[in-house]
Amino acid sequence: MSAQAVDFSSMTVTGGTFAMAGAGGNFIVANLTSGLDLLAGNNQMINTNVLTAPETVEAPLFNFGFFGPVGAFLSDGSYMPYGGAAAGGSATAPTASGDFGGSITADLSAWTAYWNGTNFGQGGIATGTVDALGNYSVTWSSTVVGGAFDGMTGVWTMTGTVAAVPEASTYGMMLAGLGLVGFAVRRRKLMA
Repeated sequence: MSAQAVDFSSMTVTGGTFAMAGAGGNFIVANLTSGLDLLAGNNQMINTNVLTAPETVEAPLFNFGFFGPVGAFLSDGSYMPYGGAAAGGSATAPTASGDFGGSITADLSAWTAYWNGTNFGQGGIATGTVDALGNYSVTWSSTVVGGAFDGMTGVWTMTGTVAAVPEASTYGMMLAGLGLVGFAVRRRKLMA
C-alpha cells in the first residue's frame, strides 16, 4: 500500500546549506526568522535582522568571510534581479506536496539571494524526502544570470518540518463527532 500525496499547509525551516563553485556553508540557524514558514506567503524575510531588505542585511543567513554576507528572501516579483529577469514562481502562494514517509516537492521559484547590494534569483523546484513525523530535507539548484557569478550554479539544501492540509473528510468527521457529543449532552440533560 502506497502513501497518498498531500498538500502541505506549512513548511518551516530549521537549517540548510548553500554551495557555489566549491565554496559554501551552513545557514546560521540563529539568523533564521523564528518560525519561518515558506508557505505563508508574500515577501517573507529568511533572515531575522534584515533591515530594509533586500537593500541591507545586518545578520546574514550565512557568510563567506571576505566575500560578504548573504541574505535570502521570497520575492513578491516586484524587483528586478541582476540580469533583468523577473523572479519566477508565486511568492504569494509557494506550494509543497508529498507523502509522509516518502517524497516532497516544493515550488520555491521565488527564492532570492541578496549579496553585495544585488538580488539574484536562486529559485527552483525543490525535491527531497519527508519522514512520517514531517521532518523534511529538500535540495535544488539555480544558475546565476549576470554579475560577478554569471553562469555559476548555486546549490541549496533546506531542512525543517511540514504539516499537511487537513482533508475535507477530516473536517466532516470532526463535525460529526461534535454533533454526537452535543446530542449526548442534550440527552443527558433531558434524562436528569
